[in-house]
Amino acid sequence: MGTITLELDNFINPAVGAEVSFHAISWNAGRKQSSIPSGGNLHYHSLPSGGTVEHSHEFGELIFLLYGSIIHRVNGEKQLLEPNSVVFVRPDDRHGFLPAPGAPDCELLLLSFHLELFVTISRYLEDDAFLHRYTESVLPAVFRVPESRMNELSLELLSLNAQGITPAIRKIRFKVLLAELFTRFFLPQEAAPGSSDAPEWLESLCEKMKTPENFIPGLKRMQQLSGYTPEYLCKVFRRYLDRSPTEFINELRINHAARLLADSGESIAELAYRLNFQSLSRFYHLFRKQYSCTPAEYRKRALAARRLL
Repeated sequence: MGTITLELDNFINPAVGAEVSFHAISWNAGRKQSSIPSGGNLHYHSLPSGGTVEHSHEFGELIFLLYGSIIHRVNGEKQLLEPNSVVFVRPDDRHGFLPAPGAPDCELLLLSFHLELFVTISRYLEDDAFLHRYTESVLPAVFRVPESRMNELSLELLSLNAQGITPAIRKIRFKVLLAELFTRFFLPQEAAPGSSDAPEWLESLCEKMKTPENFIPGLKRMQQLSGYTPEYLCKVFRRYLDRSPTEFINELRINHAARLLADSGESIAELAYRLNFQSLSRFYHLFRKQYSCTPAEYRKRALAARRLL
């Protein structure tokens, strides 16, 4: 299959400079592609299992994976995208999609934006260093965000398609959202305007807790490292990180569990016990909440993807 270039004027309203669309994708065994557009820029696709035609853009594009998994074929390589992933696609990236093993469908949002918006962001930041971090790598950057934040982002993006919002207001809201995303992911944390004013001890504590010897013991270890009471820790985490200390620790444990599921043959029960989860059912509940599949399904997909890659 050849590569095509998607032209700016066919995808982006010039009065707004950005566009957002929802895409529900299922895969078929044939070679035909069909798409059903709906109101509110919603699209439902049945795509051939051989994958989509690779293309590049005259504009930037962000991919928000809401549900399911998909293989992102880009610049001759393949990225396995899991739920709550955000992909920063550059105009020169040649990319398309393939079905992920064991994932018959998925849902995603596409945010397309005019490159002139980078000028606005650069002026706002008084710095264009984020552009170098955005463009320097061979593959587009992929980040995971908490499920709660992804839900907020998807609602915020889809609300921009509501009738009654003027192009001028839509453009402003797109600028604000893009500035937030680029400062969050492509600037050093301490340099991001409007970033959290969390105390230095909290940032240091969070970094220490990212190691298995600390997040496996969990809350008790966090209290020892911080020297603060559980009540005060909970108050500070809620204020600056919008989650409880336990939620923060469980997210670290679940992400570590996902790596172990992909890289080791350890049984799921042994893994849950070793990572200090209260019960196997609790582990399953938290894992499904974060990855939208069971640990067994995740391991199966990871192993199949590794053979495919």
